[in-house]
Amino acid sequence: MDLLKLAWGFAQVGIGAFGGGISTLPLIRHILVDNYGWLTLDGFNQVLALAQVTPGPIAVNAATFVGFQRAGISGASVATLSVVGTPLLVVIAVSALLQCGPEGCMDRFRSALRPTVAALLSLAFLPLARTAFSGVGPALLFTAGLAALRLRFFRENPPALFLLFGLAGLALF
Repeated sequence: MDLLKLAWGFAQVGIGAFGGGISTLPLIRHILVDNYGWLTLDGFNQVLALAQVTPGPIAVNAATFVGFQRAGISGASVATLSVVGTPLLVVIAVSALLQCGPEGCMDRFRSALRPTVAALLSLAFLPLARTAFSGVGPALLFTAGLAALRLRFFRENPPALFLLFGLAGLALF
């Protein structure tokens, strides 16, 4: 039964993972923490950190880790195949339907997906922005933007800008 729950949970992640990477985090968190309770919020943050330092997409790494944690090798296999296989099947089906449809159907479909991707990216950005923009964050962001736009040295040497504001962030925080 746990394998079926893993398959269904990660199939939902795979189908809803428009935009990839960071934009899928709210959905992954909702399914793993809120819907199924497989992870606590701290556990989710640890899985996220682990998924980001290992090679491969975040959703696939999270599926493999949580699947293994819940049901061993078979759980890892089912979760990983679900998160990868379900959207693959959906893309094949939609592609076949759009190939048979009227001209310009694919362009309209892509245009319809743009607001969804933008909303998912916003959902991923907002919790990070709340933390970053508290305290001295807005002043630091404004100064960084001004320096990046106005100072020729930083326009020609972006790594120097990263280094400068990394040191500033280290000193301030």
